[in-house]
Amino acid sequence: MTKEPIVPELRDNAFRDFMMKTPAGEKITTCMQCGICAGSCPVSHEMDYNPRQLVRMLQLGLKHEVLGSNTIWICTTCFSCSVRCPRGIRPTELMETLKPLAIAEGVKNKNAKFDNVFSDVIKKTGRASEFLLISKYSLIDPGMIKQATFGFSLFLKGKLPLSIDEMEETGELKSIFELGEKKEEKVKK
Repeated sequence: MTKEPIVPELRDNAFRDFMMKTPAGEKITTCMQCGICAGSCPVSHEMDYNPRQLVRMLQLGLKHEVLGSNTIWICTTCFSCSVRCPRGIRPTELMETLKPLAIAEGVKNKNAKFDNVFSDVIKKTGRASEFLLISKYSLIDPGMIKQATFGFSLFLKGKLPLSIDEMEETGELKSIFELGEKKEEKVKK
């Protein structure tokens, strides 16, 4: 992938300063670009910018590129990068801080659709039901029909149950989602 040169007009110092004041971004200036975070990330091969590159882009104030990248949506929040960083930078928390900012800015990303469907499934059932997730996501992304044969083979092997296992007490879970929605509204304002 060819990257365009960074010109001063692309930099947004207000965005950089804002991110550095967040709990997740307070140490990004200390990044020495060692690459441990990128090497630790199990899904960096799917990202357009690995965690190391994203931190550098934040240092440079490349708001449009950061918020428009698929990296913040693909991060699985496994914390491998955050645990292994010798400088105490927390890329996982950065990703979670950037998602609501991207939404508030109206950035459209195909990976955000999956994130929203996943959240809806968890909110309704309290558990990650693969069948329900695949069914709902297939309605949004018609390209998923290509996976039907694979899904059917998983079903035949008993690896894709059709039953939807629901959590009994979802009160606490609903409270967590409500807090997240309030935080998201606050970011939008």
